Amino acid sequence: MFEAIFFGLVTGLVLSFGFGSVFFALVQDSIQYGYQAGVKISLGVIVGDIIMILIAYLGTSFLPNIANFGLYSRIFGSILLIGLGLIQFRKRQQTSKIQEFKLTRFFYFFGKGFLLNVINPINFISWMVVSASLKGYRYDLLDETLFFTTCILTIFTIESAFSIFADKIKTRLNDNSIVYIKYISGLVFIGVGIKMIYDAYKIIVT
Repeated sequence: MFEAIFFGLVTGLVLSFGFGSVFFALVQDSIQYGYQAGVKISLGVIVGDIIMILIAYLGTSFLPNIANFGLYSRIFGSILLIGLGLIQFRKRQQTSKIQEFKLTRFFYFFGKGFLLNVINPINFISWMVVSASLKGYRYDLLDETLFFTTCILTIFTIESAFSIFADKIKTRLNDNSIVYIKYISGLVFIGVGIKMIYDAYKIIVT
């Protein structure tokens, strides 16, 4: 039992420090909107992780058999990421409309974290590898549950800590620094989106 918790903690720490599009979105929105925005993004990420864990652990047999589903998901994800990237280069963000409605604000950030997580095939591959590796330890159901629960809680805790830290340092950042962070986030989104388009292209030509 304690071994499963320990390995879950270590795995969660490793997965938390993948500085991809989710990380930059979390930091940027925490600086711009406050740490609560980052926590909501983290919740979306966690829900996406839970779904991917269930798929990776239980297998994909229960998913609908849609032809070229992987290709379509990559194209959709790339368009979404490039769109989010281009938005970061707008001169002024319209924050007031998001801030006016608490429920809208929650679903905006939650949905952003969820989508950024699930559209990245690397995340699903990571959980597939983790699930396959876990079977080698021959844990029982309780140990496997403790492992994945510890993993998820660790990821959420680390990402929430990133959010709080980003919110704290924003008082030391000037307007230009915040703009640069937005631009870097935008370039990351666009870069990942272009990579996904390239991967989709390789699928089509092969």
